[in-house]
Amino acid sequence: MRLGYLYSRYPVLSQTFCDTEMLELERRGLELSIASMYPPKTPLRHEYLAHLRAAVHYAPEKPAMEALAEKAKRKGRWPEALIAQHEGNYGPEYKAALRARNALFFVELFERERIRHFHVHFTNRAAHTALFVKAISGIPFSVTAHGQDFMVDLGNDELLREICAGAEFVGAETDYSRGLLAARCPASAEKIFRIYNGMDLKKFDRAMESLRSPGPVRLLSVGRLVAFKGCNVLIDACSELRRNGLEFACEIIGDGPLRGALETQIAQHDLANHVRLSGERPQSYVLASLAGCDLFVLAATVDERGASDVFPTVIAEAMTSGKAVVSSTVAGIPELVAQDETGFLVPREDPRALAGALRRLIEDAALRKDFGRNGRRRIETHFTIEKTIEPLLSRFTKTHAAH
Repeated sequence: MRLGYLYSRYPVLSQTFCDTEMLELERRGLELSIASMYPPKTPLRHEYLAHLRAAVHYAPEKPAMEALAEKAKRKGRWPEALIAQHEGNYGPEYKAALRARNALFFVELFERERIRHFHVHFTNRAAHTALFVKAISGIPFSVTAHGQDFMVDLGNDELLREICAGAEFVGAETDYSRGLLAARCPASAEKIFRIYNGMDLKKFDRAMESLRSPGPVRLLSVGRLVAFKGCNVLIDACSELRRNGLEFACEIIGDGPLRGALETQIAQHDLANHVRLSGERPQSYVLASLAGCDLFVLAATVDERGASDVFPTVIAEAMTSGKAVVSSTVAGIPELVAQDETGFLVPREDPRALAGALRRLIEDAALRKDFGRNGRRRIETHFTIEKTIEPLLSRFTKTHAAH
């Protein structure tokens, strides 16, 4: 089976779940054609991407796109009516003509590679473009919605409903997000199904080894330095731990617009010897850090726009690595972390409660070990890529047979 994938931007370091999904599809014999509207923002790449057989095709620069548009107009393939409809419905900020020009490149690519169905991750610019690809070529598409993409980023529920209506089927990464999406798109509710991000257990073999070195208890957090990751809450919790005389070292892997503010916060709390911002790193570094840490923490919250993590893959990675987890009762996180079994969940934006949960695990190595063992077992039971991909793969197969 040949299958297309369409992204707004690919690859993105934080979206390891997309990579795992495509690698598993290739392992099962599917031939993929990957298309992206924009190239990555960083030259840093996860090493495992060398195993991805499919090439990534990027939309060309503006002159080439305009030439495609002129060619389409001559051949009667320019979607003038749909452009006018979208400009009228959604306004100029949704750039309907640009979406159409991008779509022409993807249409040529997919037709040339005999793609009969393509899939889109995130209900964003790529999902909007997918509507034009389908209108021009008739090639059907599906989409996986994640969280902030449809909750905040797209910014238009009418367009969200049009995307879901136009898709053959719609995945949502948790029961929580499926419920939100179905409430916003009731006419498409029956085609929306839950698909958890899956883990490739083989990638975490090293993290399961005993790599503990002498020193204070090591806390690890991983994520972009943006508001809904709650790094400021974690730093406040670390300050609370230090006031209570606990010995620990906390590493935060990731980069983003809040780095300067977080560095200032660390200095204000005199935590330079306890909290370290390590910047953006490849997954090999993350896996090694997971192997060497004692527990994982993500102080997830909801930002002022209403955006949040829904199913943080890094928590699943920590559990796969056999680590106890401390996080927040935000969105779909309770579907992943079993309270008092694989970790502790605390109210969001509560540094004192977060510090209390961390303290229990810092002081109790046996409990950390029990939670870590239970977390690995939970991943093996419910969240391996071999299991989580099945509902998606079965829909790909049915759609491919129907077209």
